[in-house]
Amino acid sequence: MSYFIVGHRSPDTDAVVSAIAFEEYLKKDKIKAEAIIIGKPNRETEFVLKKFKQKSPESFSKALLKSKFYLVDHGGVDQSIPGLKEDDIMGVIDHHQMTGLKTTEPIFYRCEPIGSTSSLIAKMFWERGWVPSKKTASLLASGIISDTLNLTSKTATREDRLILKKLSQIANIDSKSLSKEMFRAKSDISGMDLKKIILNDFKDYEHKGKKIGIGVFETVDPKPFNQEKEKILNILDKIKISEGYDFLFFGSVDIIKRKTYLYLVSKEEMMIAQRAFDLVKIENLVTLDGVTSRKKELVPFIFKSIR
Repeated sequence: MSYFIVGHRSPDTDAVVSAIAFEEYLKKDKIKAEAIIIGKPNRETEFVLKKFKQKSPESFSKALLKSKFYLVDHGGVDQSIPGLKEDDIMGVIDHHQMTGLKTTEPIFYRCEPIGSTSSLIAKMFWERGWVPSKKTASLLASGIISDTLNLTSKTATREDRLILKKLSQIANIDSKSLSKEMFRAKSDISGMDLKKIILNDFKDYEHKGKKIGIGVFETVDPKPFNQEKEKILNILDKIKISEGYDFLFFGSVDIIKRKTYLYLVSKEEMMIAQRAFDLVKIENLVTLDGVTSRKKELVPFIFKSIR
């Protein structure tokens, strides 16, 4: 039997580094499990791994037979590695909403309303009286910075601030300088086609029997991307049809000005967005001021507005 630790599909920095960190955590507990990744790391994650001299986890396209999995940064099979069965799940460490996971036997399940899974794993180290290695502390700090937009997102908690400060001391890093480097890497779209950018941070959901896709692209300068509005809407429309989504949403997130440009592919999405965000004027592209978090400021309001 093989044991693996995996983050969600279209993995972001938090998903990748929390898998790597949890491998170190389990090793301290004499449990052997290997961190893996679904697909390839994005540019921000590539930057983080290179900066801290961490080899990227091996990429898997589907769950292997006779394997068990720990899920990090997600809590169900819909967003996990293809082919995963609920009874193959050994444990979950997450900070998102529950997604209806059902298992025939009890599993380890740890979920808290905190800014990142990296924060939660750091807590788990300290609860056992363990100190993560300098490299792992650097990776966990990067995961917090990424998921909370360096503590500026509404998902950031007082705990995240304290944990990031402690990890930065262990790793001997300046989180402010690191965040600037990470956000520059995140915003680099040179050589990438629009479809790849759209699918780079994309999550699937099921709600009220509907298949819903919600993607985001976080950047320090959304202008070059948003100038391709018609092409983006066309790509989203094709994705919606080919993947069988009932509803599809995509947001270009301005990290600096703290706003999201939300793309709406059809009248159905426009009606949902109008109800969700109390919009007077509705078009294919709307601006949501003060909104930066998919988890806290997009998903809950969209879900509540689906009838």
